[in-house]
Amino acid sequence: MLCGMLCLLAASAGAQTSSGQLSITTSVQSSISLVFQNNPAVGTPGFCPLTNSGTNNVGLDLGTAQFPGSVHSSTCVNYSHLTSALYEVSSAFDVVVTKANTSSPNFKMSAQISTAPPANVSWLINNVPLSNTSFTQLDAAGTYGVAITKTLQVQVKNTVPAQILQETITFLATAN
Repeated sequence: MLCGMLCLLAASAGAQTSSGQLSITTSVQSSISLVFQNNPAVGTPGFCPLTNSGTNNVGLDLGTAQFPGSVHSSTCVNYSHLTSALYEVSSAFDVVVTKANTSSPNFKMSAQISTAPPANVSWLINNVPLSNTSFTQLDAAGTYGVAITKTLQVQVKNTVPAQILQETITFLATAN
């Protein structure tokens, strides 16, 4: 009887096992990103350095300018007279759009200014006027991973009073 009890105790002391199953579902999201970079010609006329280059939140200082004459405070700015009463300051920079997990062959790029400019002041990218009411298309089929040079232009009529011109420009890249 003692032998039988020991066998029962040994049988109940054996390892117990259990199993379970975990089912996992996930989705891979496609994405595109946009960063601004200094153009390789930075520091030469028409190519001012960006603050925070290599990110999607940069600054561009065009210094001060006045009419008449080619008077401006920054040697990297392009300054030109468009007419006898209109001048322009400009600087170029690069935009790079990259993609991940998408079969999109290219992208559209557009831009919009945040506020209406003062009278007789215009903001342009590559000669395309920008609006604060809607996005303006700049590129219909941009190539991913390639630095695309964009030139910011500010056109000012000689009757505009002395003031600081400041603007926020939002760029939007959309996969095609």
